[in-house]
Amino acid sequence: MKINEKEKRIYVRQSWLGDMAICPERARLGHVRPDLRTGSDATIIGTALHAGIEYVLQFPEGQTFEQMKVVVNREYGLLEAGQAYKKTNIDQEKIPAYLESMCISFYENILPHVEQGGEVEKYFQAPLGIEINGYGVWLEGTMDYITPSGVIWDWKTSSRTYNIKEKQKSAVQPTVYAEAAVQLGLCPDYPVQFKYGVMVRTETPKHQIAVVERTQQHGLWLRHLVRGAVTSALKTGYEDNWFMNDSSTLCSQSWCSYWDICKGAWCGEQEVAFADQSLTD
Repeated sequence: MKINEKEKRIYVRQSWLGDMAICPERARLGHVRPDLRTGSDATIIGTALHAGIEYVLQFPEGQTFEQMKVVVNREYGLLEAGQAYKKTNIDQEKIPAYLESMCISFYENILPHVEQGGEVEKYFQAPLGIEINGYGVWLEGTMDYITPSGVIWDWKTSSRTYNIKEKQKSAVQPTVYAEAAVQLGLCPDYPVQFKYGVMVRTETPKHQIAVVERTQQHGLWLRHLVRGAVTSALKTGYEDNWFMNDSSTLCSQSWCSYWDICKGAWCGEQEVAFADQSLTD
């Protein structure tokens, strides 16, 4: 969430709403300490695949699978060498094989289902149609790809396939992007299809096209959700801590950029030293 005093607008991103749902304190720290936000090996892999996919969609004539691989591997090498990042539980030695496998998953299994001629990395600002404390509330973000007919695609690299029913029920990203697409005339009207093109991090190619749908009722729900989140943030302010959710698996040194100034400052050494345990006969 960011406030533009000159325009009297509040801009809300789906990632901020996601952080508010996972851990409100993470959302606060993302605002007051953006300098601490770092990526992980998983995000570097995802960014590299995005670069390859963007190349394929921007230059559909004459591009080849081998060219996509070159772009992905080059981007990964630059990111891996050029920035600090957290290492998660991903086997580092297998990353080259994962990149190859995920390139195959996209090029051979997902790309044939993608309507060509759309907009790549479509940045948007769209009015939500509500006011809070005298500020107009707007949505902001970047769609990975939107087709000429208004279908939204988002490229994901993941350790596993998605639970489509859970995404349909709870995912905020499709709701935000669908509302923005309707408001900006990027799709005719509701209902809006949002498709996840999932490339699984395995040595053998594995993919998924997960389709969810957003309706006008989801747009109305989004206004209610955003009003609650923004009102809470404005009333509480950014000076004091917000509620901290340490029950999430993402509350860890590997996954949260703010671990060292949050729970890690109290319990970090003990949790690192605590031995893994497994059942034995």
